[in-house]
Amino acid sequence: MRKQTQLVGAEKLMLSDVVTISRQFLRSVRIDTDIGREDALSGYICQGTAISLLESMAHQITETRQRAFTWTGPYGGGKSSLALMLCSLVGAQTEIRTKAKQLLGLPEGSLVHKVFEAKGDGWLVVPVVGKRADVAHELSAALAKAKSLPASRKKQPDVVGELVEAAERHPQGVLVVIDELGKLLEASAQDGGDIYFFQELAEAASRCSGKLVIVGILHQAFDAYASRLGRQSRDEWAKVQGRFVDIPLVAATDEVIELVGKAINVENPPPLGEASKFADRIATTIRTRRPGTPVTLADSLRACWPLHPVTAALLGPISRRRFGQNERSTFGFLASREPLGFVEFLNGYEAQWFRMYGPALYWYCRPRSVDQDHCADRDVPQRLRLGRGGVDSGGLDPGCGRATDSQGA
Repeated sequence: MRKQTQLVGAEKLMLSDVVTISRQFLRSVRIDTDIGREDALSGYICQGTAISLLESMAHQITETRQRAFTWTGPYGGGKSSLALMLCSLVGAQTEIRTKAKQLLGLPEGSLVHKVFEAKGDGWLVVPVVGKRADVAHELSAALAKAKSLPASRKKQPDVVGELVEAAERHPQGVLVVIDELGKLLEASAQDGGDIYFFQELAEAASRCSGKLVIVGILHQAFDAYASRLGRQSRDEWAKVQGRFVDIPLVAATDEVIELVGKAINVENPPPLGEASKFADRIATTIRTRRPGTPVTLADSLRACWPLHPVTAALLGPISRRRFGQNERSTFGFLASREPLGFVEFLNGYEAQWFRMYGPALYWYCRPRSVDQDHCADRDVPQRLRLGRGGVDSGGLDPGCGRATDSQGA
């Protein structure tokens, strides 16, 4: 039911009446169940960092014998969505491959299309979602499922050998994607598992005469999962990590702003001419300090209303920082109903241009365990630092975006 507040002889709309969060940005991806589903690809936006990652993989595969990779980036950074896109690009369904190719938007002569070319029935795709379990058994079960065979009952399946055999027999290739690889690494570290399995897997991919490509998805560096082990064990883990090429997937600040703007849907807003001036001012400030900033930044900041432009500019750098054992997802924040959160703000304020979710609100909304020193991140320009007295808010209160006396409101 729509929320309304009555004035004398008038009806007043709340921000929640005109602002919604697109559900496509809130849906999490699970590669083993979403593969082959066209609706799982809908709304995907392929940005420059994702393209660079795929191109880096393609160069490694064509110019070296390297076939084992890890993608490392923060929670909510789009790693699983990109992995699903790669699986779809080489998968068995022609229509899904076509849609994935369109969404990636790569030119016809792209090396990515040449390396991951798929025809007919496509590649054999083996998606795995990690959990606290034995990696060999999990991978063996996923391979059997991909081949439409019953799971092996062997206590110690030779899954590496099975993958090599499958790749050498397959006319196109085998793609293995292990999402949440960190959970399998944690199991190996804490339960005394065989870490050399990962080394064997990476080396087998490089030696295989067929095309066997391995991708593991991580939230932190490979050796970080062995931090509680002794020095000798950590050295062994570092050697295993060296068999994989690690490629970071961390969206640039302007890319995060663009995505946030696409996630916030605004219908019938109040006149936003004055709000646009603040977006222009913040964009100019950032571009002055970062000459390489895209010229479209101001447009992207305007699209984020009713987020204050300062808040929108900070979401990317802050989301890359560690929050205890986890990292905050930008889009999880937009949909969160926690006290002082964005949804509570939408429900509590009238739809007027100067009602913008300021950085001070975000500062108090964030988990209390966060070390406030993260404000010193060099990715945050000094004039955009958090704190009630330290935000160049362009004449707005940094808390809820109310116009200050200097603006005559």
